[in-house]
Amino acid sequence: MAASLGKYTRVWIPDPDEVWRSAELTKDYKEGDKSLQLRLEDDTILEYPVDVQNNQVPFLRNPDILVGENDLTALSHLHEPAVLHNLKVRFLESNHIYTYCGIVLVAINPYEQLPIYGQDVIYAYSGQNMGDMDPHIFAVAEEAYKQMARDEKNQSIIVSGESGAGKTVSAKYAMRYFATVGG
Repeated sequence: MAASLGKYTRVWIPDPDEVWRSAELTKDYKEGDKSLQLRLEDDTILEYPVDVQNNQVPFLRNPDILVGENDLTALSHLHEPAVLHNLKVRFLESNHIYTYCGIVLVAINPYEQLPIYGQDVIYAYSGQNMGDMDPHIFAVAEEAYKQMARDEKNQSIIVSGESGAGKTVSAKYAMRYFATVGG
Protein backbone atom coordinates (compact mmCIF):
# COMPACT_ATOMS: atom_id res chain seq x y z
CA MET A 1 0.00 0.00 0.00
CA ALA A 2 2.73 2.49 0.95
CA ALA A 3 6.47 2.02 0.91
CA SER A 4 7.11 4.64 3.60
CA LEU A 5 5.25 6.91 5.97
CA GLY A 6 6.76 9.85 7.76
CA LYS A 7 6.67 10.86 11.37
CA TYR A 8 3.43 12.75 12.22
CA THR A 9 1.44 10.95 9.51
CA ARG A 10 -2.07 10.39 10.85
CA VAL A 11 -3.77 7.02 10.36
CA TRP A 12 -6.82 5.00 11.38
CA ILE A 13 -6.40 1.72 13.25
CA PRO A 14 -9.14 -0.82 14.03
CA ASP A 15 -10.54 -0.67 17.57
CA PRO A 16 -12.90 -3.19 19.20
CA ASP A 17 -14.87 -0.47 21.02
CA GLU A 18 -14.77 2.58 18.74
CA VAL A 19 -14.49 0.63 15.42
CA TRP A 20 -11.73 3.01 14.20
CA ARG A 21 -9.28 5.03 16.24
CA SER A 22 -7.10 7.90 15.15
CA ALA A 23 -3.34 7.72 15.69
CA GLU A 24 -0.19 9.52 14.62
CA LEU A 25 3.19 8.05 13.75
CA THR A 26 5.88 8.98 16.25
CA LYS A 27 8.73 7.89 13.97
CA ASP A 28 9.23 7.22 10.28
CA TYR A 29 8.08 3.89 8.88
CA LYS A 30 9.98 2.24 6.04
CA GLU A 31 9.02 -0.73 3.92
CA GLY A 32 9.91 -3.92 5.75
CA ASP A 33 9.44 -2.53 9.29
CA LYS A 34 7.39 -4.96 11.34
CA SER A 35 5.47 -2.33 13.29
CA LEU A 36 4.47 1.31 13.47
CA GLN A 37 5.17 3.47 16.48
CA LEU A 38 1.90 5.33 17.12
CA ARG A 39 0.50 7.92 19.51
CA LEU A 40 -3.25 7.70 20.09
CA GLU A 41 -5.36 10.81 20.67
CA ASP A 42 -5.23 10.20 24.44
CA ASP A 43 -1.37 10.29 24.18
CA THR A 44 -1.04 6.54 24.69
CA ILE A 45 1.98 5.16 22.81
CA LEU A 46 1.31 1.98 20.85
CA GLU A 47 3.39 -0.38 18.76
CA TYR A 48 1.09 -1.45 15.92
CA PRO A 49 2.01 -4.58 13.91
CA VAL A 50 2.18 -4.27 10.13
CA ASP A 51 1.39 -7.03 7.61
CA VAL A 52 4.96 -7.17 6.26
CA GLN A 53 4.17 -9.77 3.55
CA ASN A 54 1.63 -7.49 1.89
CA ASN A 55 3.16 -4.21 3.11
CA GLN A 56 -0.29 -3.29 4.48
CA VAL A 57 -0.29 -0.16 6.61
CA PRO A 58 -3.33 1.45 8.27
CA PHE A 59 -5.70 3.74 6.37
CA LEU A 60 -4.55 7.35 6.13
CA ARG A 61 -6.55 10.15 7.75
CA ASN A 62 -7.83 13.10 5.77
CA PRO A 63 -6.46 16.57 6.49
CA ASP A 64 -8.45 18.44 9.14
CA ILE A 65 -9.67 20.96 6.57
CA LEU A 66 -11.69 18.17 4.88
CA VAL A 67 -13.32 16.86 8.05
CA GLY A 68 -17.05 17.52 7.92
CA GLU A 69 -17.21 17.91 4.11
CA ASN A 70 -20.76 17.82 2.79
CA ASP A 71 -19.72 15.60 -0.15
CA LEU A 72 -17.72 12.47 0.60
CA THR A 73 -16.18 12.53 -2.88
CA ALA A 74 -14.22 15.64 -1.82
CA LEU A 75 -12.22 13.60 0.70
CA SER A 76 -8.59 12.86 -0.17
CA HIS A 77 -8.93 9.36 1.25
CA LEU A 78 -12.25 7.62 0.73
CA HIS A 79 -12.40 4.43 2.78
CA GLU A 80 -14.50 3.07 5.64
CA PRO A 81 -12.91 4.97 8.54
CA ALA A 82 -12.86 8.26 6.58
CA VAL A 83 -16.52 7.92 5.60
CA LEU A 84 -17.66 6.94 9.09
CA HIS A 85 -15.66 9.73 10.72
CA ASN A 86 -16.98 12.35 8.31
CA LEU A 87 -20.58 11.24 8.87
CA LYS A 88 -20.01 11.21 12.64
CA VAL A 89 -18.61 14.74 12.62
CA ARG A 90 -21.44 16.06 10.43
CA PHE A 91 -24.12 14.41 12.55
CA LEU A 92 -22.82 14.75 16.11
CA GLU A 93 -20.91 18.02 15.88
CA SER A 94 -22.77 19.92 13.15
CA ASN A 95 -26.27 18.39 13.44
CA HIS A 96 -26.39 17.61 9.70
CA ILE A 97 -28.24 14.39 8.91
CA TYR A 98 -27.60 14.58 5.14
CA THR A 99 -24.30 14.16 3.28
CA TYR A 100 -23.68 13.73 -0.43
CA CYS A 101 -21.53 11.05 -2.00
CA GLY A 102 -21.57 12.39 -5.54
CA ILE A 103 -25.18 12.19 -6.70
CA VAL A 104 -26.11 9.84 -3.84
CA LEU A 105 -27.59 11.29 -0.66
CA VAL A 106 -26.59 9.59 2.59
CA ALA A 107 -29.03 10.16 5.47
CA ILE A 108 -28.63 9.39 9.15
CA ASN A 109 -31.93 8.87 10.95
CA PRO A 110 -32.00 11.26 13.92
CA TYR A 111 -35.03 9.40 15.38
CA GLU A 112 -36.72 12.73 16.10
CA GLN A 113 -38.65 15.38 14.20
CA LEU A 114 -36.45 18.13 12.78
CA PRO A 115 -37.57 21.58 11.60
CA ILE A 116 -35.95 21.14 8.18
CA TYR A 117 -38.96 20.06 6.12
CA GLY A 118 -41.30 23.05 6.17
CA GLN A 119 -42.74 24.98 3.23
CA ASP A 120 -40.01 27.62 3.55
CA VAL A 121 -37.32 24.96 3.13
CA ILE A 122 -39.14 23.48 0.13
CA TYR A 123 -39.23 26.91 -1.55
CA ALA A 124 -35.56 27.48 -0.69
CA TYR A 125 -34.56 24.32 -2.60
CA SER A 126 -36.98 24.90 -5.49
CA GLY A 127 -35.09 25.91 -8.63
CA GLN A 128 -31.66 25.34 -7.07
CA ASN A 129 -28.96 23.04 -8.43
CA MET A 130 -28.17 19.99 -6.33
CA GLY A 131 -24.77 21.16 -5.07
CA ASP A 132 -25.70 24.79 -4.48
CA MET A 133 -27.23 24.26 -1.04
CA ASP A 134 -26.64 21.91 1.88
CA PRO A 135 -27.40 18.24 1.17
CA HIS A 136 -31.10 17.50 1.64
CA ILE A 137 -33.82 15.16 0.38
CA PHE A 138 -35.42 18.23 -1.21
CA ALA A 139 -32.28 18.82 -3.31
CA VAL A 140 -32.53 15.27 -4.68
CA ALA A 141 -36.24 15.73 -5.34
CA GLU A 142 -35.61 19.07 -7.08
CA GLU A 143 -32.97 17.47 -9.31
CA ALA A 144 -35.39 14.71 -10.34
CA TYR A 145 -38.19 17.26 -10.89
CA LYS A 146 -35.98 19.50 -13.07
CA GLN A 147 -34.79 16.58 -15.18
CA MET A 148 -38.34 15.31 -15.60
CA ALA A 149 -39.54 18.74 -16.75
CA ARG A 150 -36.52 19.38 -18.99
CA ASP A 151 -36.17 15.94 -20.60
CA GLU A 152 -39.85 14.99 -20.44
CA LYS A 153 -38.85 11.54 -19.19
CA ASN A 154 -39.79 9.65 -16.06
CA GLN A 155 -37.36 9.91 -13.15
CA SER A 156 -36.71 7.62 -10.20
CA ILE A 157 -35.42 8.21 -6.71
CA ILE A 158 -34.20 5.04 -5.03
CA VAL A 159 -34.56 5.11 -1.25
CA SER A 160 -32.63 2.28 0.35
CA GLY A 161 -31.69 1.26 3.88
CA GLU A 162 -32.18 -1.14 6.72
CA SER A 163 -35.45 -1.66 8.54
CA GLY A 164 -36.21 1.42 10.62
CA ALA A 165 -33.72 3.59 8.76
CA GLY A 166 -36.39 6.08 7.68
CA LYS A 167 -37.06 5.06 4.07
CA THR A 168 -40.82 5.63 4.25
CA VAL A 169 -40.42 9.03 5.90
CA SER A 170 -37.82 10.07 3.30
CA ALA A 171 -40.14 9.00 0.46
CA LYS A 172 -42.98 11.01 2.03
CA TYR A 173 -40.77 14.12 2.19
CA ALA A 174 -39.87 13.70 -1.48
CA MET A 175 -43.56 13.32 -2.40
CA ARG A 176 -44.46 16.39 -0.33
CA TYR A 177 -41.80 18.30 -2.26
CA PHE A 178 -43.26 17.20 -5.62
CA ALA A 179 -46.79 18.07 -4.54
CA THR A 180 -45.69 21.55 -3.45
CA VAL A 181 -43.50 22.54 -6.40
CA GLY A 182 -45.64 20.75 -8.97
CA GLY A 183 -48.76 22.61 -7.92
